Amino acid sequence: MKIREKLFLGFGLYLFFAVAFGILAYKDLNTISTHLLHLETADDITNTLLEVRRYEKNYLLYGDADSLEEIGKYLAVLKDSIAKIRDEAARNIGEEHVAKMMLWIAEYEDRIGGLGKARRADRSGIDKRILALQLEEKVKVEQLRAVAREVQVYVAENSQAERSDIARILKVSSILLVITVGLIVILGSVINSKLARSIVTPIKNLERITKKITRGDFSESIEVRGEDEIASLGESFNQMEDKLDHAMTALEETIHKLQEKQARLVEAEKLASVGRLAAGIAHEINNPLTAVLTFSNLMLEQCLKDDPRCDKLALIARETTRARNIVRQLLNFGREIIIKPEHLNINNPVVEIIESLEAQEAFQDITLTMDLAGDIPEVSADPAQIGQVVLNLLLNAIHAIERPGKIHVATRNAGKTVDIAIADSGSGIAPEHLNKIFDPFYTTKDALKGTGLGLAVSYGIIKKHGGDIKVSSEIGTGTTFTVRLPLHG
Repeated sequence: MKIREKLFLGFGLYLFFAVAFGILAYKDLNTISTHLLHLETADDITNTLLEVRRYEKNYLLYGDADSLEEIGKYLAVLKDSIAKIRDEAARNIGEEHVAKMMLWIAEYEDRIGGLGKARRADRSGIDKRILALQLEEKVKVEQLRAVAREVQVYVAENSQAERSDIARILKVSSILLVITVGLIVILGSVINSKLARSIVTPIKNLERITKKITRGDFSESIEVRGEDEIASLGESFNQMEDKLDHAMTALEETIHKLQEKQARLVEAEKLASVGRLAAGIAHEINNPLTAVLTFSNLMLEQCLKDDPRCDKLALIARETTRARNIVRQLLNFGREIIIKPEHLNINNPVVEIIESLEAQEAFQDITLTMDLAGDIPEVSADPAQIGQVVLNLLLNAIHAIERPGKIHVATRNAGKTVDIAIADSGSGIAPEHLNKIFDPFYTTKDALKGTGLGLAVSYGIIKKHGGDIKVSSEIGTGTTFTVRLPLHG
């Protein structure tokens, strides 16, 4: 039910009770007015009857013709008044009593008229009959008075019935008024309470859930009940909440992606800066290192085998060679990576690098397994650069393994990318180090096993190809590096 309909219903009930009570009150008032008119007529009848009795006494005492004439007039008025309230009187005292009353009035009229005729005859009669006529008149007078008393009794009963009806109607009206006021108060309280609850409670729930949404909590929705405007508002609010939740989720994903891109940009800028610095430093120290290595090798060739300086010269040559290799890596890191893409099967550079390492002693006491996908699609990539990445990752895995160990190399078609996964059975990388392993010069290896540039260089190469490198590691179990190259580079 709509709120408008609820309001109309609430006010309609008030109006209904008001109109119903008004009609009943009007009806009772109209009835009371009718009874009052009847009562006034009954009082008039009583007064008329009293006048008849008064003139009756005058006539009986003085025998004047004027009193008899007045009695006739008042009797006519009396009969006319009784005729006006005959139906009401019949309802109050019964139809038979009304008929008797009319009969008594007619008899009274006959007797008073007969008494007048008798008195007129007495004046012209014989004197010896006077005594007998007086006795007869006395009897008639008593009968006349008896008739008058009967009529007066009926008139009094009718008046009393009218007054009883008026009192009863007033009592019923008072009770009806109390009941009606009570019903209006009770029903008004119930209806207003329910109506207020049906409006206020959903609004409070809406306010409470809105506050939760402002805190980022979308776990609760409006419970929709009914089909009124509040229910429609609740449905609209739930739809808005769902859309806002999806929008917030999408916004969080966008922010996360932007943060990742920003981190990549920072990383790329950092790599570029470090590369330029490393290139400058490597260029400056490369020539002195070459001179030291050349002269130490010449001196080593001229040194006799039993000369104690030979061991020191060999140490100088070996360390100088290691330093020169580091400088070359710095030069390679600082040099801008130039991609020369071509369509290739990614399995080819993987197999070539593994075969070149197997020819050396790098895989000593290491079990190497390969799982290369046969239906892998070609990608657009630089074979030499991809080979460099595979080499760096394999060397990184070899250095991480305590012999004996295992390395597993796999390629697969991941739908939008072609993946190269290299997993080792090394000691793993601690979680706090995972976000730093691609930083230049950051390494967890011994100083003799690496410089911390291999993963940084590999990361730059793969980013140039539009791909990515992911790493997962578990302490004591091993590490897996996954290279992802897009199918359309």
